[in-house]
Amino acid sequence: MEIQSLFNLKSKFVAREVGNELILVPLTGNVAQMNELFTMNETAKFIWENINETTTVEDLENSMTDTFEIDRETAAKDIENFLNKLEIMFKKK
Repeated sequence: MEIQSLFNLKSKFVAREVGNELILVPLTGNVAQMNELFTMNETAKFIWENINETTTVEDLENSMTDTFEIDRETAAKDIENFLNKLEIMFKKK
């Protein structure tokens, strides 16, 4: 999944923070679909919250290496895994 595609999808979810996790609830016609909840860990939450209309993978890598004690390669793998999981999840819908 491309980052810009993900940004476009963000408006179709309500996000609520519960502890260190982020819970996403999809919206259909402004109605929450409570039978489809998605839980994001701290890394996924960070990526989700830092995506906007101009974000690039490089921007996310820089933010992650500044925020977490990880190298650029680890950040890139985490972002790629996150985007791949979202793509698989949305293809099932």
